[in-house]
Amino acid sequence: MKQTILLLFLLLSMISCKEKEKIDTTLHFESIKGLNEVKMIDSLDEKVVEFSKVADIGKAIIRRPQGSVWPEKIILRLPFTRLEGFKGYTDLDKQHMFEHFHSSGATKNQYISTYKDILVKKVAKLSDFINIELPKEMLEDNPKVIYIEWVNVYRN
Repeated sequence: MKQTILLLFLLLSMISCKEKEKIDTTLHFESIKGLNEVKMIDSLDEKVVEFSKVADIGKAIIRRPQGSVWPEKIILRLPFTRLEGFKGYTDLDKQHMFEHFHSSGATKNQYISTYKDILVKKVAKLSDFINIELPKEMLEDNPKVIYIEWVNVYRN
């Protein structure tokens, strides 16, 4: 009886140790249209995809490798002063778009983001970069791929 309890205790200890292992949030970026160079910046629960070179009109894919999970927050940092359009969708839900667009308000320029036609965020433009946070709702069903597309308002 004591041996059975000891074996059960050891087995439960091994299982709980595995649960405490670091969760892999590795992402892979693949440019589909345009020459785009990115670097991934990691912090605690956030992944920033920062574009160092970016096409004025571009498309890309962000992949979640097999066995990993999406980070809590994904931010795309584009080196534009304004965007004409941005949209994102997943391999599991190509019907519902995440859209991010520029709107000139009476007092200041702002960006408005919608997902499934519902306002997600309204943000004042404060820097030379455009930071786009993908909505958590896009990641709830744990898609394998996120597709993104953008158009710079000042494209050549």
